[in-house]
Amino acid sequence: MTSHTTSALRNPLLRGLAAVLIAGTAATQVQTPPYTHLPHTLDSGAVANPSAREEVVISFTVEHPGATWMRLYFERVDLAGDVLAGTGARLRVTSHLDGDVLEMNALHLQQWQNSTTYFNGDALQVEVVAPPHAGPSRVVMRGLDAGFAPVDDPTICGPTDDRALSSDSRSARLLPIGCTGWLIDDCAKCFLTAGHCTGSLSVVEFNVPLSDSGGGLNHPPASDQYAVDPASLQTNGGQGVGNDWGYFGCFANPVTGLTPYEAQAAAFSLSLPPGSTSGNEIRITGYGTDSTPLQHNQVQQTHVGPLWVTTPTAEVGYRTDTTGGNSGSPVIWEQTGLAVGIHTHGGCDSSGGNNWGTSVGNAGLQAVLAAPKGICSAGFTHPAGLPTVLAPGQATPVEVELLSATATNVNLNYRYDGGTFTPIPMTFVGGQTWTADLPPADCDDDPEFFFSADDPTCGTVTSPPGAPSDVFTALVGVLTTIFADDFESDQGWTTEVLGAQTGDWQRGIPVNDPNWSYDPIADADGSGRCYLTQNQTGNTDVDDGSVRLTSPTFDLSSGGMITYSYYLYLTDESGIDRLLVEANSAGGAGSWLEVARHDTSGALDWRTFTILDTDLVAAGLTLTSNMQVRFTANDSDPQSINEAGLDAFQVVQLTCSSTQIGSSYCGPAVQNSSGQSAVIAAYGSDAVVDNDVTLMATQLPTNEFGYFVNSQTQDFVVGPGGSQGNLCLGGTTGRHMSTLGSTGAAGELSAVLDLTQIPTATGPYAVQPGETWNFQCWFRDHNPGSTSNFTDGVEILFQ
Repeated sequence: MTSHTTSALRNPLLRGLAAVLIAGTAATQVQTPPYTHLPHTLDSGAVANPSAREEVVISFTVEHPGATWMRLYFERVDLAGDVLAGTGARLRVTSHLDGDVLEMNALHLQQWQNSTTYFNGDALQVEVVAPPHAGPSRVVMRGLDAGFAPVDDPTICGPTDDRALSSDSRSARLLPIGCTGWLIDDCAKCFLTAGHCTGSLSVVEFNVPLSDSGGGLNHPPASDQYAVDPASLQTNGGQGVGNDWGYFGCFANPVTGLTPYEAQAAAFSLSLPPGSTSGNEIRITGYGTDSTPLQHNQVQQTHVGPLWVTTPTAEVGYRTDTTGGNSGSPVIWEQTGLAVGIHTHGGCDSSGGNNWGTSVGNAGLQAVLAAPKGICSAGFTHPAGLPTVLAPGQATPVEVELLSATATNVNLNYRYDGGTFTPIPMTFVGGQTWTADLPPADCDDDPEFFFSADDPTCGTVTSPPGAPSDVFTALVGVLTTIFADDFESDQGWTTEVLGAQTGDWQRGIPVNDPNWSYDPIADADGSGRCYLTQNQTGNTDVDDGSVRLTSPTFDLSSGGMITYSYYLYLTDESGIDRLLVEANSAGGAGSWLEVARHDTSGALDWRTFTILDTDLVAAGLTLTSNMQVRFTANDSDPQSINEAGLDAFQVVQLTCSSTQIGSSYCGPAVQNSSGQSAVIAAYGSDAVVDNDVTLMATQLPTNEFGYFVNSQTQDFVVGPGGSQGNLCLGGTTGRHMSTLGSTGAAGELSAVLDLTQIPTATGPYAVQPGETWNFQCWFRDHNPGSTSNFTDGVEILFQ
């Protein structure tokens, strides 16, 4: 069985998605609904709401005549206000055809990766609803998907298609891949599907209506659509009959606030398949293609047929009717109602054969069910992230969201000295969000913490799931960025191909090819671009050789650490294939020495790794101002899959002083796009002879660039040079250009000062006792257009 799509309007990169034949005549049963992806550039510009009432400040129509459905994608959406305080602007999208309405706040847009749900019809109204006196909001569109009528793709067991319409509330349609997924009764009530269905999986739909008269998909209202949490997805990508599985969870719906299970109120229980075929039958319920009639195309249908083959820990075979689009459906043991497998492959025809599924007893599937991730892990998520560095002497706020609205005894548990954990009751702030503060830490502390709650269904749950044996950790101090690269621009990395036929390193936005299940869905840090092994559609992993990516030089002569995010999808974890990390002390001359080796697959996850200066020395390297690292991905015989990636590369130095010096002035600063006013503080000693001052700017927008400025006088200048902020320095100013760096994912910037060489307009200057110096941080921002801003000021009287 091979799926073919003949529509000329279908994106050609998606043609033949279900045409990969596996295990002889058995083929995967994906059916991507035919559609075309179209660029659609539109910039609303920045629009504020000066009135004292809620107003629609942006409104435009997006049309594609003839489309049966549409989905929108945005380059950026800037929504004024504070989403956590409930005062943020909202994006509203309305279908002209059926009036379906979707409203999304800034957090929803992040979860949906700047896209919308699916809407019926060929015209949508896009609006921004802003609260009273809100600052500027902006919408920048980049494209849309427009759907068209599909074709049929049968693997019917016998002369007739015996499937009937059904309404099992546990089964859902998966898009844009065109598969089936289903809720299971694990603690977080997550989903199972086929591994080969997970490559471009992003939206889950329940309560799907009949298709139109031409077979084009109609979509349920936005209230029945859910965004997949990429961090939860665990999959083997599909490795043939009996070994093809995926496990994932979804965020709560932006319209109702309900999780899929809360809305559907049902889930499948799992069981091993029966040990004998005799007298046992299998039901398949899913969203297969159909042309008799076309209105039944890719809507929920079901059929029962005899169990044909049973291997409790591998494959299940049955003569039950399925078609393309049924991949991922539950394999239901009719006599018990239990789900015993995941439907993955077709093999039936009018004269014989059978269709296939992967048993829920598959060892790989059982392993990931025991170790859930993301929103599937113990009912906790951390949408704002967790701190990895604590400013000395300051309390640090942390936040969690709980899947269960009825959880009790929600605690932050911490210890700083390796002793007993101390619980701090967390405060409920609305929705399913809880907050607390990590107490102030000193430089010699070793912070460890975890979260716990009592769930009425699952008992006591923790984050991370293995707590207190597994915990979150943090450093105490101030990280100074020596070199940072989010790969949005070319900072001088070089690439080499060492005999490989494909897979050369390329910088760009991940293509996320739905035909290739081993590519990452997005980059690691959310900036957009990263380095990947041949970032193109198709089978583009490293083949028959190696590829190498080498950094520019950076300074580690004063010590520090290297951190990076890496992506590695391996199908051979024997150690023969890997991502090898080497370093050099002489700008590429002399010996390259191994400092790290990654040889385990992370599936579709990005992972973070840190190399300390002590690790470099232990490897035999000398710390110099001319350091380099290189990353080599290889594919050795026998041939296998090796897809690698690199992002969020930083070289940083940790310094620490628990003593805060100076005094703040000129605050609060003008609010930036983080929704906060940026703050500057100084740590260390105000004695010139100690030469120990570290500046720390916090509450900055993430992944922007900034630097520190200073002057011996104070002033108050509104919006200098078109900035949104206020300059709190007077007279001549000095710019610490050596501190230029990225605010990173934490929205922070720091610098260690050399008091013997303070920059001024006339050159470096040595600070003298009795002098007062004032400092600020300037930083770039998008609020909503390209602009800049400042922190407040800090004044230091030196002794």
